[in-house]
Formats: sequence, structure tokens, C-alpha cells
Amino acid sequence: MTDHTVVVTDHDFEDLGIEREVLDGVAEVVELADDVGDVPTNADERLADADAVLNLRYDIDADAVAEMDDCQVIARYGIGVDNVAVEAAADRGIPVTNVPDYCHEEVATHALSLMLSLARGLKRYDASVAAGGWDRGAALPLHRFSTRTVGVVGYGAIGREVGALAAALGADVVASDPFLNPEDVADDPAALTSFEDLCARADVVTVHSPLTDDTRGLLDADAFARLDDSAVVINVARGPIVDVDDLYDAIEAGELGGAGLDVFPEEPPVADHPLRDHPRVVTTPHVAWYSAESAEDRRRRAAEIVRDVLTGGDPTHVVNAV
Repeated sequence: MTDHTVVVTDHDFEDLGIEREVLDGVAEVVELADDVGDVPTNADERLADADAVLNLRYDIDADAVAEMDDCQVIARYGIGVDNVAVEAAADRGIPVTNVPDYCHEEVATHALSLMLSLARGLKRYDASVAAGGWDRGAALPLHRFSTRTVGVVGYGAIGREVGALAAALGADVVASDPFLNPEDVADDPAALTSFEDLCARADVVTVHSPLTDDTRGLLDADAFARLDDSAVVINVARGPIVDVDDLYDAIEAGELGGAGLDVFPEEPPVADHPLRDHPRVVTTPHVAWYSAESAEDRRRRAAEIVRDVLTGGDPTHVVNAV
């Protein structure tokens, strides 16, 4: 018999075996929904009775937090916490946690894969061959990756890893991050600069910032106008950081070379979204984070945080200073 209840808001896992294993003897694990987005209408009422919450993509807003009288921790399965009212939770003394380091390798290599796919024109060449052609000019001109400058927007742990990978292939790397000073990156391959200067210099802009009021729509028509006409944009962070309407307009006008998108402002994008099958855009369905190993890591680490809190320990990776 356990004294605590842990509510899992939503998930896309086969089952909750990992969570129940970690919390065995500590808490009963209650599943609100066995699919992302398929959450019952009385979800907030059920959250109100939780001693802890494990959350994937369900929006836990301030109204829901206001009813959480017994909640000791809200743990997100992942890095971003933009779907949780973190300030409201802080006001109630509820720590919100994330798992900040479970997929650095996966996201970094996915970003590099999108860069190289665009750099080598793979989508256009594949389409040519699939259509029965053999057109070596379908994606010209192409340039050596070692002649390119990669601009990393958001130079945290993942941004640094992307910069190191790009530099290992011979590219020059510049980075912008308002929270860093040049001495913070003195031993890195990237040169720290302003966002505006990065756009003026980069052939590839790759986004690794969190979604905040300052970064929402950061890559818009004004930013694209600063980029070279052949430059490409990579987004494996959060969809709303890139204004996809402006992005489409810039590509169509020949003012941008293309894009690699793992995320969209609305997911999935509508079936007839013009960027879904654009010849100069490579898209993936928000899977940059995924590997079999990372999928297990994020679940186990989030559950372990909950276990530690419910057994009297301190939470790790708290994002709202509680």
C-alpha cells in the first residue's frame, strides 16, 4: 500500500512500466490518457488530487496549478517547460523540473543531418531519381561544407555540441546567446557575436534556444532579410521560434535557400501546409530528441525525480527556483 498518487497526464509510451518500476512502493501511478492529446475533460480535477505529476505535452495552466493543493513536484518528460505554468507553480511552492541532458547527442546529430541533407541537395536528388530521372543538376549549385559558416542561435549544451560537430567538418562557427560573454566560449570553436551579426555572416542558421517571449518569432522576415539568399535555416528547438509564414515567403521569393524543420508552431501542421513537401525544405515529425536510449532515459530520470521528492529528498533540475 502506498501513500502517494502520481498522475501521468499524457504519454505516447507502450505502457508505464518504467514509471511503475521506479515508483514501486512509493506511489500509485495513475494514467490520465494513453495517448498525447487524448486527455479527459476532468483532467484538472484529477490533477488536483495528485501528490506529483509526470507530464509530456498536456498544458498545465495556471488554473490547473491553482487547484493542486497536494502536489509536491511537476516533472516534465523532456527539456522544454513552455506547456507548464512555471511561475504559477512557483507562487504555490511547487517545483517544476525537467530532464535537460537526456538527448543532447540525438538533437545535435539530427541538426547536423538536416544541415548536410540540405548542403548536398538530398531531397531534390531523391525526388529526381524517384520520378524516374537522373538529373545531376537538380540541386545545383552545391558547396563544400568546409566553406560554410554555421550560426548557432542559443549556445547551451546542445548548441555547443552542434558547433563542435560543424567545426569538426571544417565549417566556421559563430554563435549568439544573450546569456554568455566571450570569455565563456574562449575554449570553444565558436566565436560569440550578436544575433544580427550572426545572420549577416551565416550560411546555415541552426536554432537551439528555449521558447520565451524574447525568442518567439525571432527568425522572421527581418532576420531572413539579413541572411544571404542561399542560406538555410534549421530548427530542432521549438516551432514558434521561427515564423513559418515568413520562412515560406522568403524561400518562395528566392531570398532564402531552404530549411530543415523538426518542429512547427502547430503540430502536426495542417495537411496542405506549403512547407510539408516543399522541394527546398526537409521536415521530420519532432523526432530530433529520439533514440531508443534517450526515450528510456527521459522517463526513468523524470520518475526518479518524483521518487526522490516523495521520499523526502530534494528535486534536481528545478526550472522555477523553488
